[in-house]
Amino acid sequence: MDATKEAVFQNEIIAQMQANGWLLGSGDQYHRETALYTSDVLDFVKQTQPKDWAKFCKVFPSDSEQHFIRHLVTQLNKADPNAIDKELRSYGTLGVLRHGLKIRNARFRLCQFMPEHDLNPDTLARYKENRCRLVPELVYSPYATDEHFAETGKKARSWRISNSLNDNVPPPISIDNFKHNPPMQ
Repeated sequence: MDATKEAVFQNEIIAQMQANGWLLGSGDQYHRETALYTSDVLDFVKQTQPKDWAKFCKVFPSDSEQHFIRHLVTQLNKADPNAIDKELRSYGTLGVLRHGLKIRNARFRLCQFMPEHDLNPDTLARYKENRCRLVPELVYSPYATDEHFAETGKKARSWRISNSLNDNVPPPISIDNFKHNPPMQ
């Protein structure tokens, strides 16, 4: 597909997704080291689970947000594709989305699945707070920075995701050219 047709196609996809409630983001708010849109994660947790966030802040009174993100990234990085028991399947992106995140005395849900009925207004309200974000032309490699070039003298590849779709938490899902974990040097 030539570039002009790809741009038209990309813009049409973006317009359709925005029409269905997706938020349009930019790469400058995407944190490449953690592969997260940290503001979306923190805002979702604070708005939908204020009691658990308050309990968490009592345990970690200083830099609460950084502690939360650090725990989340640790849980995301523990993924085991060969996990056979429930405890091990609670790690990684899908595990965190399905089972949540427990940190000391607080338990957090990082998304709310669509409820089967409208009987519980709290669940429905949390579902409406889910953030689905589209980030076009995202450079996600943590090594594709001027600082990395200045430090090592080597220009890292700028791995690019043509259309990055972000939910509240998970690393990017790409429509094409997906390569999430670049090799360490």
